[in-house]
Amino acid sequence: MKNYKELHAKITSEVKRIVGKHKVIFPAYYGKVYKSIAKKYNLELSPEQLLHKEMLDEKIVRHIISLSQYTENAIEAMKSKNEQRLQEVLEETKKLQEEIEELQKLVYKDSLTHCFNREWFEDKYLKEDKITFSKDGVLVFVDLNRLKRINDDYGHVVGDKVIRYLALRLLEITPSVVRYGGDEFILLFDKEINVDEKIKRYHEHFKNTKFKAEDVEFKVTFAYGICPFKKGDKLESILDDADKKMYGFKKGARK
Repeated sequence: MKNYKELHAKITSEVKRIVGKHKVIFPAYYGKVYKSIAKKYNLELSPEQLLHKEMLDEKIVRHIISLSQYTENAIEAMKSKNEQRLQEVLEETKKLQEEIEELQKLVYKDSLTHCFNREWFEDKYLKEDKITFSKDGVLVFVDLNRLKRINDDYGHVVGDKVIRYLALRLLEITPSVVRYGGDEFILLFDKEINVDEKIKRYHEHFKNTKFKAEDVEFKVTFAYGICPFKKGDKLESILDDADKKMYGFKKGARK
């Protein structure tokens, strides 16, 4: 099994030697060099794995500068009543905005499950201090049961498939799903309307789902804890409360 941490260190070291010869390095060039060296180690990378946050941030900033220039061009076109130029600028602007949206998705998405990551959660729901909530809502803390046993018995590939399946089911409840840890998810709702009922329904469906590894069938369950929060509440306190409720649920299910 590949040690990705070691591989990344080796690849990065080689990339630095190559890009260090240039005064200015753009993210796309860095990514191209990284990917070409990674192939030597039989390592194929997806865009989410290849472009880390700093690269994406830099590219987004450059796109925003371009948007600013397009706005000036549009104003000039309107002043001169040049309809053809105005239409061209509007089309360029639309394409650029779409690119920015796609880049932001890469920044905020978890590569395994395609759920949101912690950074999205912090930017969307927390104040700049990253400690307190910026709005009211409901948080559901979800934990997949016995993932370690699944990984030990059937391998990490099967374990990842179970995590992805759980993520897909959770995304049917709400699009605001965050992969908070390895097998931990957070669901977020703006209002406390039938949240418990929704989670219960999907919990029943999930625990009756059969998974298959080679010729062996097995079932998996998850535990959850629901906790409403108000603007100004501490994240640590809300997570702690939801975690306690989740373990209470887990304990009751075992009994």
